[in-house]
Amino acid sequence: MHAAVLRQGRAALACALWALPVFAMALDADQSALGGLSLAELPDLLRRMPVWVFVLAFVLLPALGFPISLFYLTVSAVFTDPGLALMVALGCMSANMALSYLVARTLSRPVDRLLHRRGYPVPQLTHGAEWRAIVLLRASPLPWLMQSWLLALGGARFLPYMVFGLPVQALVGAGLVLVGGSLFQGNVLWLLVGVSAILLGQAALAGLRRRLRGRGSAY
Repeated sequence: MHAAVLRQGRAALACALWALPVFAMALDADQSALGGLSLAELPDLLRRMPVWVFVLAFVLLPALGFPISLFYLTVSAVFTDPGLALMVALGCMSANMALSYLVARTLSRPVDRLLHRRGYPVPQLTHGAEWRAIVLLRASPLPWLMQSWLLALGGARFLPYMVFGLPVQALVGAGLVLVGGSLFQGNVLWLLVGVSAILLGQAALAGLRRRLRGRGSAY
């Protein structure tokens, strides 16, 4: 099973690295749009970009360290319907979560061995603490790639990683998508709903932390 995960991770990483020059060439194809680009011109540039390029970049690049929040904020410029923008963001985020896990699991073993040799063994998650670590990390302000690596190094299993991580990140992502949509479309209602979703997520996280501290949990 572990060998299969490693093979899949290597294949996913190879695909991601292959896609980077494709993404760069697609952006470079429109030289006039890139020259002297201002913030006001950004929506037009994104709309001129082929949809498949944006979706492919959304799926692949956050697994290599690119901030996923920028895709949340700009997806509404490519998909102007808010419902469609939310569905695309959720689908791309889900695919990227799976890809990030495979990449991190593939590359975490040499890192884990290096840390052990230097006397810094990584604590492994127990099944009881696993879901708490996943929820709190996915709701934290840590970079997306670092979250995936910490969970992979800690031995998080794929199914809990997806089941508990997706709802948390969906709430955060939906808020950012609506905030971005309000900026591109000038819709104040989307801004209010987006900010409310973000605040609701932060309040839920704070309540969870208080509850876990009351139980004496390290997470």
